[in-house]
Amino acid sequence: MKFLKAVRLDDSDDRILADEGGAAENGEWLVSGGYAVCDLAHGHRRPRCHCDTTFIAVAAPRRCTIAEVADIDDATYEQLKEALARHFLDELGAPSLETARAAAEDECAYTAELAAGFPAEVWITVKREPTKDGVGERYSVFKRLMIGAHKL
Repeated sequence: MKFLKAVRLDDSDDRILADEGGAAENGEWLVSGGYAVCDLAHGHRRPRCHCDTTFIAVAAPRRCTIAEVADIDDATYEQLKEALARHFLDELGAPSLETARAAAEDECAYTAELAAGFPAEVWITVKREPTKDGVGERYSVFKRLMIGAHKL
């Protein structure tokens, strides 16, 4: 199975995402983050919101602009679902643990399905835009940089 991990090339996410819960750590597991996107047809909920171009860390409000498609084992996937459910319940006010678990299952399944559509170890970015049915997502794909793997 595949999932998404944060890629941090520099401190730009720290600077641009400081007002939105901060930046995800390099290698931190990410979900698509569709549950935390503004109603883009009516604009952003705050002036410096970047929900239209970021992924979100599992169980935290931290965001990231580049995600790597990575293999994940079943045990880790189950841990991520439970952590996300706890986040939905404890931090976002889900009405019950069962409701939170169902939402976490949906978000993780969507992210795994998304990641499955790409080869492992590529990097992706997202651009969300309003559509007549809600929010549409477009992804750009980049070859993973092998930083330090070649001589300048």
